[in-house]
Amino acid sequence: MKRILSLGLAVLVVLTLLVGCSKKNRILYSDFDLLENVTLGEYKGIKVDTSSESFKEIYNTLVNKQVLENNFQAELPVTEGIIENGDIANIDYEGKKNGVAFEGGTATDHDLIIGSNSFIDGFESGLIGKKIGDTVDLDLTFPENYHSEELAGQKVVFTVKINSANKALKPEEFYSKLGYKSLEEFEKSMKHNAVNNYLLSNFLKNCQIKKYSEKDKEFLIKESVTPLENNIKLQYGINLESYLLSLGQTKEAFIKNLISEQIIPKMESNMPLYALIDKEGITVTGKEVTNRINKIVESYNDPNVTADDLKEYYGEYYFEEMIVKEKAVEFIRENAEIS
Repeated sequence: MKRILSLGLAVLVVLTLLVGCSKKNRILYSDFDLLENVTLGEYKGIKVDTSSESFKEIYNTLVNKQVLENNFQAELPVTEGIIENGDIANIDYEGKKNGVAFEGGTATDHDLIIGSNSFIDGFESGLIGKKIGDTVDLDLTFPENYHSEELAGQKVVFTVKINSANKALKPEEFYSKLGYKSLEEFEKSMKHNAVNNYLLSNFLKNCQIKKYSEKDKEFLIKESVTPLENNIKLQYGINLESYLLSLGQTKEAFIKNLISEQIIPKMESNMPLYALIDKEGITVTGKEVTNRINKIVESYNDPNVTADDLKEYYGEYYFEEMIVKEKAVEFIRENAEIS
């Protein structure tokens, strides 16, 4: 009996060492107690009603993403109909603050991809459903952190004339271009991805971060800034500080904005996922990360693209994040109620 207990204890110790070793060799949150600093929302038994309007919205967003990323629009523009997500709208516009046109807010014959989020919030969505040929006024507000101090947080009115539009193709017109054998196969794939996005969104919105890992925050800042510094030096022969000053911005302000706009949102989305796999004892190994990178290199089918190129461009942590997200979402899906 003692021998059996000793053997069981030995196995438990080995398993503990294996899990600990796996976390220790991780790129992110290797020595940060996520379960102590992240309150996880419920991730077992999440209900997904695929006939609900909220699910359909996620599904349509994924389909529209295919249109935008692959430029699936008709070649010839039309001058009748309404503007939809994925259309390329040809517009004239003039922006005014307190009734006075502001610099940079006026253009004619401008092609805008609806759904690209290249204009401030409300501009593109404000054109959806409007008739081609109409002129509309959009009452909008610039974001508080907008790069122009004159416009940051300010209320403005954009008067927009919709001249024409290259209409977005429908799935039945482009599914084969993405390598799907049938429309049904495309829709099944989109539905699968939409379920995953729905589950991920519901999980993350109920999680709370009590404390951020300063070590990992600094790591992510460095991973974002270093490639930028190298590119600026290569293209312009100057350092980041000089480049930013030429744009009227200090490095301190740039880093502050980087943290609030990119680093913190990234940590808010990945810390709960890392916490989930830690809680459930799901491991991600360095070998898995290496294999994923090599697989992606193979998909390029280009001898000039190497694993080191991907690591330098994206950062090796990016591929670890990718696998963590996949494993966490797979676990949530296995424990969900999908109808």
